[in-house]
Amino acid sequence: MGHKKFRNKNKKSQGRQHQNTPLVVVTTGGSGGHIFPAEAICSALIQKGYRVAFITDKRGKAFTSLPGVQTYKLVSEAVARRTIFHKAIALAKLFFGAAQALILLQKLKPAAVIGVGGYASFPAVLAAHLWSIPVILHEQNAVLGRANRILAKGSRLIATSFSPTKRVPSNLEQFRVGMPARDKILKKENSPYPPHEDTFHLLVFGGSQGASFFSRVFPEVLLQLPDELKKKLVLTQQARPEDLEYVRAIYKGQPFVKVTVESFFDNMPELLADSNLVVSRGGASTITELEVVARPAIIVPLPTAADDHQTENAAQFCDSGAGWLIPEKSFNSSRVAERLAELMSNPKELVIASEQAYNRAMPKAAEMVVDKVSKIIQEK
Repeated sequence: MGHKKFRNKNKKSQGRQHQNTPLVVVTTGGSGGHIFPAEAICSALIQKGYRVAFITDKRGKAFTSLPGVQTYKLVSEAVARRTIFHKAIALAKLFFGAAQALILLQKLKPAAVIGVGGYASFPAVLAAHLWSIPVILHEQNAVLGRANRILAKGSRLIATSFSPTKRVPSNLEQFRVGMPARDKILKKENSPYPPHEDTFHLLVFGGSQGASFFSRVFPEVLLQLPDELKKKLVLTQQARPEDLEYVRAIYKGQPFVKVTVESFFDNMPELLADSNLVVSRGGASTITELEVVARPAIIVPLPTAADDHQTENAAQFCDSGAGWLIPEKSFNSSRVAERLAELMSNPKELVIASEQAYNRAMPKAAEMVVDKVSKIIQEK
């Protein structure tokens, strides 16, 4: 099939597989928001005794090859937010990938296919529908994503991270399992709320698309805090590389206990566990990690997120009492500074919010997905 032909990256592992054991395909690609849950589901499948194949596209390079997992790459391309010409090319790639997937699934003969969202899941899930292989979709956000909306028809189940999840077809079963979290986050599950008498740890991050907003507006919030609160503040903030020096310069000379401004943190689980309050966007991964670690948050959803799904995610988190939702369009630095000062002066409210965050947590999400898949396989 040309130079884009699917490739098995773990050929040696195939010979060690027990061919009489059911094989389950997991498919997704793109960002860590899709890859991390896929990895967790693969691990849970292996622990349950299944053989596992992972199907992705060129963007799925973040996937860590797990022992015993056969990994394949197919052609796939996102269609949304493109010109008509580029949409046509993307659609052609998607259907070429589906043709690849038809051949691959005929070879693998999986007992089920799990789609974890994104257009990288399109070829394998479409092929599964054509071969009448049971399909289970996992949706991260509180609004069913575009790819999952297209693929939902004919699927057996939508496993959701939020309840309710909007735009799920009324005739399709949805079952909340939560979003599978990374192992490093699970190790920090329900971390005790940190001491707050002498210092207050504030963590501010926005991801690759959101950090720039916080670089522009959040320094103004912190500069308006009373001096007695500034002297308690241990600040850790994410900023885009081009904003680092600007943000650091604003904070220079302030009486904060400590300031750390970086473009990337590889110890996010530890930072979350150490924080008294988080300020962040409303991505599904972020919400899940806040819930599992049990941390309250001020959520400012990314307004350009598809179908405004971050606002829906944040609303469910904050309506439970775990945090405070502030739309970007109504973000007022003086009012936010006033609210932050109230929270820093009344940590009991934050402790209660942290408990509410954990009440929403579903740390066994990956296992719950696998249990549902097992039931569907047994019913075949």
